[in-house]
Amino acid sequence: QVIRKYMSGGMCGYDREGSPIWYEIIGPLDAKGLLFSASKQDLLKNKFRDCEVLQHECEKQSQKLGKKIEMVLMVYDCEGLGLKHLWKPAVETYGELLSMFEENFPESLKRLFIVKAPKIFPVAYNLVKHFLSEDTRKKVVVLGSNWKEVLQKYIDPEQIPVEYGGTLTDPDGNPKCPSKV
Repeated sequence: QVIRKYMSGGMCGYDREGSPIWYEIIGPLDAKGLLFSASKQDLLKNKFRDCEVLQHECEKQSQKLGKKIEMVLMVYDCEGLGLKHLWKPAVETYGELLSMFEENFPESLKRLFIVKAPKIFPVAYNLVKHFLSEDTRKKVVVLGSNWKEVLQKYIDPEQIPVEYGGTLTDPDGNPKCPSKV
């Protein structure tokens, strides 16, 4: 429960080809608090479950669209990324998470867009990129100030939360779509 409450992110919409989109919101994440409140194993299990949800969503989309959907588009919102996120045990846990993703779900990442990357982002990326295969690294795209337009090239605005330059809101009108992301 602690993990569900404090880990942000979720599936929200589909790209123009029908692949599910997963958002990760990095800024508000309290890595230290999370690792003191839940075991590393529980965190990894939780993320593994998220990956299974995405895999199941790909299967549903494949049936719905009548074509093979096997990959996921990811959007990492790095606004607020700071030194607190670079705490060594958190970086190590994140590295394990990336390794688990690579081992269990190879070739399931279509593209990973990094948006709102602060100046510290290259430092953070350098700490974790060695956990990623060369193929995966090629799929990581750090977007500049025109990130909303770039997202709209790949995702219909109706599938993007207002917070990210689209027209999608929660049923209560919230532009951040917290019920999904």
